[in-house]
Amino acid sequence: MGTDLAGRTVLVTGASIGIGREIALRFAVAGSRLALTYFEHRAQAEEVAELCRGLGSPEVLTASLQLADDDSIRMLVETVIDRFGAVDILVNNAGVVVWQPFLAQDFGEIESQIAINLEGVMKLIWVFLPMVNDAVITIGSTATLHQSRTPPTYCATKWGLRGFVKALAIERPGKRFASVHPAPTATRMNDMQGMSPDRVAEVVLRVATGDIEVEPGGDVDMRDYADV
Repeated sequence: MGTDLAGRTVLVTGASIGIGREIALRFAVAGSRLALTYFEHRAQAEEVAELCRGLGSPEVLTASLQLADDDSIRMLVETVIDRFGAVDILVNNAGVVVWQPFLAQDFGEIESQIAINLEGVMKLIWVFLPMVNDAVITIGSTATLHQSRTPPTYCATKWGLRGFVKALAIERPGKRFASVHPAPTATRMNDMQGMSPDRVAEVVLRVATGDIEVEPGGDVDMRDYADV
């Protein structure tokens, strides 16, 4: 393994269920200190935190986060920095999708996906980046790498996020930036159909350690890691 993650502080958004949960567990096994966010699933987040402690994480914090709410983002940074002082690795995982054709989505559904998946992630990075020591890893989608039947609004947010990461890597060359793009994954977002979230979590961990080398702002296509 490359970089030793033991004792390093990792912030994972949307860590109560799905991909985020598995990412948290992977970093716990590596001995990282963890800040885990949740939106609706507080009880599940506390369960994940307890599992992480049992797996070897020396310190775990859970905190509420609503990416569409500026005050929630500000409160999170205060909570995390008060507890840990800084963040070594930020994993942007939280997101939403409306599984309806574009014209079946109303203005509110369009706005909420943009506010959470794109604008909220950008704002979260804005407040945390000065205190991130190492890497920002963002969960994207293979829908940005090939033609997809995924609803257009969701695709637009992930395309925007991918472009943002690439541009930010040029602007801030002192830190590592990467996007990990899962294919449809067996989470609630996809009615538990698709690849195992364990696979995505393992790839995220390997990006964090440097075992998977990524060019600045580069893309990691999960379809290239079928053996994980």
